[in-house]
Amino acid sequence: MPQTATQIYHRNDLNRHARTFLQDFLTPGPQTYRVVHEQAVAQGISKSSLMTAKRTLDVRSTTATNGQALWQLQAA
Repeated sequence: MPQTATQIYHRNDLNRHARTFLQDFLTPGPQTYRVVHEQAVAQGISKSSLMTAKRTLDVRSTTATNGQALWQLQAA
C-alpha cells in the first residue's frame, strides 16, 4: 500500500530531526555508538531514523581498541 503525503511528510520530518541531532552531537568529536544511541532515544529518535541519518551524513564507524564502535563525521 502506498504511503500518503502525510505519512511521507512525517517520515521526512523524523529523519530531518535525526540528521540535525547527529550532526550537532558529533561535531565536537567522535562518540561511542552506545552514547549516540542513548542520547538519540532520549530525543525521541528511533534506531531506524538514526541509521538513516548516519548513512545520509556519511558518518564513519570504527572500532576502538576496547571493542566499542566509535561514530564520527567525515572530515569536510
